[in-house]
Amino acid sequence: MELVSVNLGRVEPQRNARGKIASTGLYKRPTLQPVTVERFGLTAGGIKDASDYRSRELGDTAVHLYALESYAALNQRLDSPLPVPCFGENLTVAGYPESEARIGDVIRFGSALLQVNQPVVRCSWPTTLAAEPRLTKWVTQTGLTGVYLHVLQVGTLQQGDEPVLEDQGNPKYTVAYLNQVLNESKQRPLEAAELLKLPQLAERWKVSLRKASR
Repeated sequence: MELVSVNLGRVEPQRNARGKIASTGLYKRPTLQPVTVERFGLTAGGIKDASDYRSRELGDTAVHLYALESYAALNQRLDSPLPVPCFGENLTVAGYPESEARIGDVIRFGSALLQVNQPVVRCSWPTTLAAEPRLTKWVTQTGLTGVYLHVLQVGTLQQGDEPVLEDQGNPKYTVAYLNQVLNESKQRPLEAAELLKLPQLAERWKVSLRKASR
């Protein structure tokens, strides 16, 4: 795995897909500065990353990661490549797509220790940034959602740090697999029930799975 870029952005008003002005923290920019990893998100150079954009009272969406391999797969559907970052991710990486990321994986970035705890349930903002109205649908259908991580140990990280996989989750429970079950939850009730028992899986995502299963 390679840490390609570290991205930060404030909550700011933008015009959404419906043409209305709304607040979003999706519009992030790479930074070369050392970044402080706190329980509820990242901070660097006076910028506290969009902590008001996603509800973080549980700390379960502190860090968002997206892989270049997923960008490459989506770009095959497009006339021009997606901008990076396009999905509001804090960490853009290479070598860690959804098919390899497992719930419970523990990764050290710099001195910070993070754990994969859920796929991302995508919103519509990336469609606006990319000017591609089908993007959220494609991401959901393909399971190329990216992942959230919560913070086990606060610390600092920086672009160019070599990520270290310190512990691995169950190889069955990849993010790709979880997205498949979510998309087909009514046809796969036993697998959905099994996922709801995973202690490392964030309650926020379990709520989405329960809703999809009804």
